[in-house]
Amino acid sequence: MPSCGGCRTCEMACSFRHRGEFIPAISSLKIMEKGDEPGFYVLLLEESDGHRLACDLCQELEVPLCLQYCRESEDLEKILKEFKKKQGRRKKSRERQLR
Repeated sequence: MPSCGGCRTCEMACSFRHRGEFIPAISSLKIMEKGDEPGFYVLLLEESDGHRLACDLCQELEVPLCLQYCRESEDLEKILKEFKKKQGRRKKSRERQLR
């Protein structure tokens, strides 16, 4: 299972990329404490939510900015790849519904 150290540097990088400011509350990903056990979850937003924009995986960049600054980059890369697969499945499902 991919892990996250909880440093929140990825949130800072993401918010800077989207808005030019270091404000984790507006990033496309959210780091959340697991609560019942040690560690953190990484939540990538599929849809915009108030001030937060949906994660676009930094499509115009070779490597997403959050990944460039993550200390657990191998684990975050796994999380991003799974998110991308999930987005692809949702897109195919929506396309089928439109037919």
